[in-house]
Order: sequence, then C-alpha cells, then structure tokens
Amino acid sequence: MAKQPLTRRNFLKGKTKPRPELDRLNPEWPTQRVAKLYRKFLEKQPPFYHPPISEEVAPPLAVTASLNSMRDVDWDQSAAVHLLGRTMFGSTYTDINNSTSDSLSNTVNTLLQELETAEPPGDWVNEPPPAWDQLTYDEVQAVMEQYREWMWQMANWWIVRMTQNPINITEQMTLFWHNFFATAQSKVFYPQAMYEQNAVFRQYGLGNFKELLRRVTFGPAMMIWLDIHRSKKHNPNENFSRELMELFTLGVDNYTQIDIEEASRAFTGYVTNGVETNYDYENQTGSGFWWDEWHDFEDKTVLGQTGPWTGDDIINILLEQEECAVHICRRIYKWFVYDYIHEPVVQAMAFVLRENDYELRPALEFLFNTEHFYDSNFRGANIQSPMSLLPGLVRKFGMEEFTYPGGFFLRSVEFLGMTPLEPPDVNGWTGYRSWINSITLPVRKLVNSALVTGFSPFGNFDFMVDVRSMAQTMYDSNDDGYASEQIVRKLALVLFGVPLSDILETKMLDILLDGAEPYDWSINAPIGDAQWNRMRDLLLYMIKLPEIQLS
Repeated sequence: MAKQPLTRRNFLKGKTKPRPELDRLNPEWPTQRVAKLYRKFLEKQPPFYHPPISEEVAPPLAVTASLNSMRDVDWDQSAAVHLLGRTMFGSTYTDINNSTSDSLSNTVNTLLQELETAEPPGDWVNEPPPAWDQLTYDEVQAVMEQYREWMWQMANWWIVRMTQNPINITEQMTLFWHNFFATAQSKVFYPQAMYEQNAVFRQYGLGNFKELLRRVTFGPAMMIWLDIHRSKKHNPNENFSRELMELFTLGVDNYTQIDIEEASRAFTGYVTNGVETNYDYENQTGSGFWWDEWHDFEDKTVLGQTGPWTGDDIINILLEQEECAVHICRRIYKWFVYDYIHEPVVQAMAFVLRENDYELRPALEFLFNTEHFYDSNFRGANIQSPMSLLPGLVRKFGMEEFTYPGGFFLRSVEFLGMTPLEPPDVNGWTGYRSWINSITLPVRKLVNSALVTGFSPFGNFDFMVDVRSMAQTMYDSNDDGYASEQIVRKLALVLFGVPLSDILETKMLDILLDGAEPYDWSINAPIGDAQWNRMRDLLLYMIKLPEIQLS
C-alpha cells in the first residue's frame, strides 16, 4: 500500500501515520497490566508531529581553518551576535551591546559560568512510584493522567526557563544533551525520571563528561529508555550497549557486534522502579538482590580488554579510546557551529578535551575563542530550531515575564516539530533543513506573529510586545543616523541571522516611516502615537522574512 502523503489537512487533524511513541513502548513497563492500559491511553492522545527528514546535507563553506584565538580588535557587534546567538536563547540589543563593550574572553567566561540550581517545576519530582498492583482501573487511569500533566508541566517549565535565561550557556547545553542522550517521556513513563535526567544535564552538562555519562547511564530515565532495566545475565539486552558505543562515545565503525554483545553482559543486573535505581554512585557498582541474581560476573572481552567487567568498567574502556573525544566534539561542533564538520578543528578540540580529562568547559572555551568559529560565512548558515526560535523571540521582545495561555509554548513548538521530552528516536532531532517544510514554515510565521498581535491558534493573550520600550533600549544619541535609521539597523542586528542588505534596509525604513521623513520619527513619542503602530507593522514584516529563521 502506498504511503499516505502528509497534508496540512491531515496534520491539523492529527492524522499523521507514524507513531514512534507507541512503537517503542515496553509491554512490561511498569507492569504488564499497566503497560496495556498505558498503550490504550496513548492511542487516544494526539500524535506528536515529527518533521520528515530532509535528504539535503550541509555543503562545505569557504571558511578559515585558523585555530588561533580571535584578536580583540576583531571583537565587534557582529561577532557578539554570532556567539550569543549560538550559545543562549534570545540575546537582546542590550546583551549584544554590553558584550561588545566587554572583551571576548570575559563574554565567554560569563557564558560558561555555573548557575545556581534551578527550582524544580513542582514537589512531584520527588514523588515515589505507586504500588501498581494495588490500584484499581480508575486509579491507574488517574495516575496516568496526572503523570501526563506533570510531564507537560515540566516541558513548559523548561521553555519558560529558556525565555528567561541570562547570558549563559546552561539552557542551551541542557537542550544539547537532551538531544545527545535523546530520551522520550512516552516510553520512560515517569515524569520524575525525566526531571532527574534534566537536572543531571544542568548539573554536569558543563563539567566532566565522564561523570555526566555515568549519571545519565545509571539514571532511571536511561535505564528504562534503552532497556538496561531488567537486563539479565541469561538474556542480556543489547539496546544500551549499542547506542552507548554508536551515539554516546565512539561513533559508527569503531567497534564490532561482538563488542556490543560482550558489553551488554556488563550492563546486566541494574534495575529501577522508575524513580530510584540499585546503582551505588559512591562505590560505582550495582547492589541488592537483583544485582546479585541478574548480573553477569564472568569475564567479558570488549575492545580487546578482558575482565569481569561491570557497566562502569565498560564506560572507562570506551573513554580510553581516542575516538571517544573526537565523537563528542563532532556532536558539539554540529550543534554550535555548522552541520558540515571541519575535521582539523574537531581534532584540535578533542585534544583539549582529552588533555583536560574530559572536562567540557576547556573544550568549549577553546572552540568559542577560535577565529574559525567567527568566520563570517558561518553567520546565518544554520536554521533555528523551534526551541531556539520561539523562546528566543520572547526574550528579544522583552516579553519573558508575561504569563502565556496554557499550552501556547508547548503546542507551538510541537507543531513546529520539536516537542521537548519527546525526540523522534535515539538519534534525536535531525535539524538543519528538516526544520523547514510546507507545514512548519507557515506555522513559524503564525507563531512569531502572535507575539506582535496577541492572536495565536493556541490561545490569545491580552499583551503584546512593548515596541516603545524596545526602541528606547536601542537608541543611542552618540550613534550615527536618525533614531528611525538606528532602530531599523539594530532590529535587524537582533532579529536577523544575516547582515542587513541595503535594499532590505530601505524597505524596512519605508514601513517604519510610511512617507514621513527620517527625522520626523521620535524615540520619545507618546505611547499612543501612530509611529508605534508602524513599528509594530515593521516587526510583523520582519518576523515573516527568511532572514529571521537563520542563525
């Protein structure tokens, strides 16, 4: 039977055929009885939209291969826009101006600073799992409804944090690791486990990769997601050991099927109830009855090394491989620089990572200081992800303190193809050209416009961007040009991923002035003045242009 094409009509009605959130369910998790009810529960929910993967690959760019640190004399507004645009969500003109006035070194240090621990989305993050065998049908249904509510509460909490992030990379790194260790709430089932993993990304995401990998591996979310849980010595599950090598450490073609099989034996005997596990972080071993009964204590041979290995031993063996640091740095490069890998830069970055015993900050600091990173051809070479575009605009517009209608953020990014906590598969989101298609591009324009008009398909709101305040943060009497000309250029600097062309600058100025002279436009015009309506018209025009989709 021919595959039914995905049309706007089917998309908006939820009639999309692929249902990965159903295909990957474990029929025994958390129990056989609950698993059957849970599947029926999910079947009644609207499917998640995952954009079709584009076959178009990123072309190589004519960029400098220089690994030298960028000179202070070259640190300007354009460079600051590029760095902040790739590392945080929604840099404002004030952020850009302050960073430009400071040095590159200080800006990178600020970005890489450790933040205070985030307040959790609710007390439920510590809620123990219920005794499923003691619950009635109605009680199980109620728990599933509650879990779903908590899961989306967490996802919304995360997006709101993105809109409110300071000049800091923590939120961006948290999203990067969520994509790197792609784990979906639909299979994990427990929102407490998904929060625990998110908290690990925040705590260790800028620290040591060894500890991050260990914390993710033996956390309940990963144990459930890749079936470490209940993997037994007489029937080891290979899912985790395969992805550990291919996706998390070595990359393809750097191990064998025998290595996968042998490593899977080392990851037997680890169990979780969905909230806690039987892994002892202090002693780096499993514990308890299930460990004693289910773990394979015999010798295993992985990558040429033989011994009675545990999961920790396998992680250590993989981290000893030179290719491990290269693989990690390739993933970092694709996320923060460009989809087409420039191998000499990745190799140099991997050397820094290895020399610093897998500490991530020095490797990131190295990358963000290179002349290569700031090559002008990289600016505008990436398409913004939904989780970068919408939260970023909210912050750029100074609208982060408003309370939005329930579901606005989540429904918006879902329709754009990037539902947080629900990646399409273990590979995460493909990104690049896959973000833009005949469905997502109109929705991007619609969602962007809502911040200017207050009208959204996912709930209207009685507030809009304060264009007067926004303009006043951008005007500087010491800068060249009339206020109107400054506003046009600075709006483009903040919102566009590429430099403003002369033709587009003229068009934007025409919309802002609507026949008036440049000197007639006043930064101090009263709130009700018609010129602010024209500035709103200008924003509506700008956020529908291709330039705003780029980073």
